Amino acid sequence: MDNVNFKEIKEIIDWCEWFLSSQGFCVICGHDDPLDLEGDHVGAKANSPIIISLCRNCHGRKSKTQRRSWPQGWFDKEKSSHVKNALVLRGLSDLLRLKSDHILEVRHE
Repeated sequence: MDNVNFKEIKEIIDWCEWFLSSQGFCVICGHDDPLDLEGDHVGAKANSPIIISLCRNCHGRKSKTQRRSWPQGWFDKEKSSHVKNALVLRGLSDLLRLKSDHILEVRHE
């Protein structure tokens, strides 16, 4: 327990709350030009009603990840609720990965 930094864990929890409620700016990079923002279904439209704001660049990176690594048929509408929930979790995982990559890029500039 000596290595646990509760302040950092609290910051991650706060970011998750902000992430799920954000509108009007990209939840990955913070870009806020309304002409560059797009709505994104967290686990794809066929699986999730949760929509967040992403800029075109971040949305493109997320979509590329979906096409490259998601299981076949992820966009089909006819799936069990368990599979849909799993795909929402996959979408959240991808978004968290994009966010962490962005943080690491910014800190190395």
